[in-house]
Amino acid sequence: MINLILSILFTTSLGVILKLFERNKLDVFQAIVFNYLSCVVTGILVQHSVPDYFAYSGEGWFRYAVILGCSFIFFFNVMGYIVKKMGITVMFVANKLSLVIPVGAAFFIFNEEVTALKIAGICIALLAVLFTSIKSDESKHSFSGQQLFWPILLFVGSGMNDTLVKYAQAFHLRDIDNAPFNITIFSAASVAGAIIFSVMLIQKKSKLNFKSIVGGLLLGVPNYFSMHFLIKALSIPDYGSSIIFPLNNIGIVIASSLIAFILFHEKLSKLNIAGIALAVLAIVIIAFAV
Repeated sequence: MINLILSILFTTSLGVILKLFERNKLDVFQAIVFNYLSCVVTGILVQHSVPDYFAYSGEGWFRYAVILGCSFIFFFNVMGYIVKKMGITVMFVANKLSLVIPVGAAFFIFNEEVTALKIAGICIALLAVLFTSIKSDESKHSFSGQQLFWPILLFVGSGMNDTLVKYAQAFHLRDIDNAPFNITIFSAASVAGAIIFSVMLIQKKSKLNFKSIVGGLLLGVPNYFSMHFLIKALSIPDYGSSIIFPLNNIGIVIASSLIAFILFHEKLSKLNIAGIALAVLAIVIIAFAV
């Protein structure tokens, strides 16, 4: 269970760092690109060796790692578009509610046991994420029905990414070190991001910013460990992905809300407080479902 707690803490720290990026007006996309480079370096230090991509290419998990890496960059841009056009709440809800996809996969693909307690806990977790995500003081954004395509795309993409991580863990990473898998994911993301950023530099749509580079390199360390410990959590005995993903998501929601309240003095509405209470209830119910 310590791996799940560490995954929640490291993932929550990413939100705090990105919030600081926003306050200090850093180029977030540039920081994200260099963050992936930092993830690779962190992975090298963790496994105490330089990655051998030629050897990795023969492993069953390799193709999934490359797909995930490219997907991370793509959906980061989708998230940025949604925040700009529709608001952070729409992005956050679409991203977090996507847990229904890996949970559904847990039942239908990985043959995890379906129980009334699990279903009740997952439903309450979804409500908790929704209630906690809605911020009353957020600026209003209007968008057309056609733009619903982007939240739906993020919902499906985030859910499929989580499912792919679980698939790789269940069928290719069980009982082996996951560092090469993580390094390959972040290497693919780094290469894809570098290509996009290079095009932006050539077209003069962006320019190198020292603060953004440093911020990205710092962000990479907790980003690597958030994935590292999530994969370890998915291998916890008796805790399938139908348990881990809801606990992980609502843990992040609770921690993020409390940190935003304490550090950034963000107000919690009655709906947000109700969401946190529901999250605690969901954790208790899911714990009894194990």
